[in-house]
Amino acid sequence: MALWASCPAHLQALSRPVHGLAQAVCGRALAPGPLFFHYAAMRLTFHGSVLILGGSSELGRALALALRAEGAQVCCVCRDDAGCARRAQDGLPALVLGDPETLPARCEALLGRPVGHLADLLHSRFEQLVAMAAPEAIERWADDDIALRARCLRAVSRAMLARRCVFVSSSAAQRPSPGQGWYAAAKLAGEGLYRSLGVELAGRGLSACSARLSWLDAGRGHEFLSRHGQVARAMPAGRCLGPDDVLPGLCFLLSAEAAAINGSVVTLDGGLGALKLPEL
Repeated sequence: MALWASCPAHLQALSRPVHGLAQAVCGRALAPGPLFFHYAAMRLTFHGSVLILGGSSELGRALALALRAEGAQVCCVCRDDAGCARRAQDGLPALVLGDPETLPARCEALLGRPVGHLADLLHSRFEQLVAMAAPEAIERWADDDIALRARCLRAVSRAMLARRCVFVSSSAAQRPSPGQGWYAAAKLAGEGLYRSLGVELAGRGLSACSARLSWLDAGRGHEFLSRHGQVARAMPAGRCLGPDDVLPGLCFLLSAEAAAINGSVVTLDGGLGALKLPEL
């Protein structure tokens, strides 16, 4: 209020129409003051449960907890029983991935609600120079990093209450480092699948998008950044992003309020992609 009182009279006058609109939208009166200092918190809407692929990761855990705080019912999908056990310690429902075609039914049986939102955090572990990859490794990469995602997306989109699907991609999809060719290709394939899904099923009320993240100080990213401290200098803010920096954006993209963001890629990289050339 002290900041508001110190604002010039003409700025206070300019803010009044905005407050009238905000009061009409929010359905309640707001304290006097500029919109920058006083606003009504938006409560995100989720229709049905939120299925999180890659729920055993550190980002998956943080996202599940953030969504639960927003009132969403979540189910973490993990690759093995050990991942499910870790999520159980957090009080989060979890399932082993297993057969993708049965995943929606198993989630509904666990939570008592159909899947309405999908967060895809499945992460590629295959990083190798393109010319050095063994043929059998390439086949495993195609099965694990492309075909598995396609099967999960097909199963969930056919069974879910048509709402929101969000794929967590990477800035490496656009600018891979040497050795990230297979990783980048998997991310680009995922972006293509989610773009097409949003276009094909928009008439049913389903929308989908991808979110490109930069280096993230969490999980495997934390291990990498701890060995390469100079990477933070490539970021405009001089530091790498952490889960808390991207969680609000991811929660919004998953919500019904973000339905207009469809068939597109949203960048949450702290400005890394805006640089002409990262300085490492």
